Amino acid sequence: MSTPVSEVPWYMRLPRYLDRRPWIMDTLVWAVPLALIGVLSFGAGQADQTVWGRPSPPALLLALELLTTLPLALRRTRPAVSAGLIATGAALQVLLLTGPASTCVTVPAAVYATAKYGSRRVSLGYLLLALAGALLLGAFFAVQVLYLGPAVPFRWEFVIVVVMVVGFAASVVVACWLLGAMSGRKRREIQAISERNRLLEREREQEARLAADAERMRIAREMHDVISHSMSVMIAQADGGRYVLNSASGSGTRETPTGTAQAAGHVASAGAVHAAEGAFGTIAETGREALAQMRRMLGVLREEGEALQMRPAPGLSDLPRLIADVRATGLPVVLEGDPAVLPPLPEGAGLAMYRIVQEALTNVMKHAGPEASATVSVQARRWPAPELVVCVRDDGLGSAAAGDGQGSGLLGMRERAALYGGVVETYADARGFQVLARFPLPGGMKEEDP
Repeated sequence: MSTPVSEVPWYMRLPRYLDRRPWIMDTLVWAVPLALIGVLSFGAGQADQTVWGRPSPPALLLALELLTTLPLALRRTRPAVSAGLIATGAALQVLLLTGPASTCVTVPAAVYATAKYGSRRVSLGYLLLALAGALLLGAFFAVQVLYLGPAVPFRWEFVIVVVMVVGFAASVVVACWLLGAMSGRKRREIQAISERNRLLEREREQEARLAADAERMRIAREMHDVISHSMSVMIAQADGGRYVLNSASGSGTRETPTGTAQAAGHVASAGAVHAAEGAFGTIAETGREALAQMRRMLGVLREEGEALQMRPAPGLSDLPRLIADVRATGLPVVLEGDPAVLPPLPEGAGLAMYRIVQEALTNVMKHAGPEASATVSVQARRWPAPELVVCVRDDGLGSAAAGDGQGSGLLGMRERAALYGGVVETYADARGFQVLARFPLPGGMKEEDP
């Protein structure tokens, strides 16, 4: 049985919640910290930056800093949009000669994200764009040193420095792209395996459902061929026998001149015929009721999506005999209440309740332990609605008992009860195990009912 969502602790729900919304962690871990670092460093010492040698507006520098950091919140959900915004901010910083700041971190992070979470076309496109940005970065240093800085004579060392800056930036970009591509490949393989497992699980469920449907239809056909035919023959024979007895009774009651003794014999014969006629009528009525219930079971078997239901069995009046049989196995069982004085249940519901008690006592013998005893109580309740309640409880191992791994017994109880509008509840603790079955009383309860 799956645990309700409301009962799952918050610390177990939180990771699943964040996995479904990756932008939250990207905002908290990437976008906000880098944006704060950029803003604080801007306030501490970047106010003297220039735009082509002129003092730069602080609002422009702040806007470019935020443009290159905040889009990291979308690095996993919209990697192409995130990388595009960061590339735009980085290009403006270089072209306006304000100089890179947080882009030293955000550009490699964006390249990694596009390689891992984006399509191959997007990742290759931004890789080339980042390499072009590395060339622009080298050009930025050259302009800063040769044109905007103090006048110094040209030296070839400057070229070496620019080449080293371009090479270092390009190597960082390529390394981040390779790491992202490998991580993305592993991520896609894991997703493919998960999807394949999900499809296989669905296929297994469909195959099991088809197999259950086929078995259900096979059982329905066999039951119809064997039982329905035999019961129809029984009903026909009973009706035919009653017709013969009626004919014999009519012929036996005609007056004859044989005298008083012969008339008395005819009277006795008529009484016997009448009794036999009643017996045949009972046979026919019982057969019709059993046939109707069997057809009801067949209808349930033929319904799609339903579990196999119960088989017919004795009723509540047979509970004392059932308990006596269980006692004979060595299990102490006490019966509380008299089933004979309880309000009547429909025959099918009585059969279902009998089977539930039988299954519950079987579970006591199997799982409760050698020193356990059981109590079966039956009673009728008037409130909140007229219902018949049967409780089977034991003082055995309870929640410490080891199951057999099947788990079909309790499911069968609930299915039998649900077929007639009943409910089965089970409770297990250190003091034992309890099965509580409640069935509604369609006719209600009379004043004289207990």
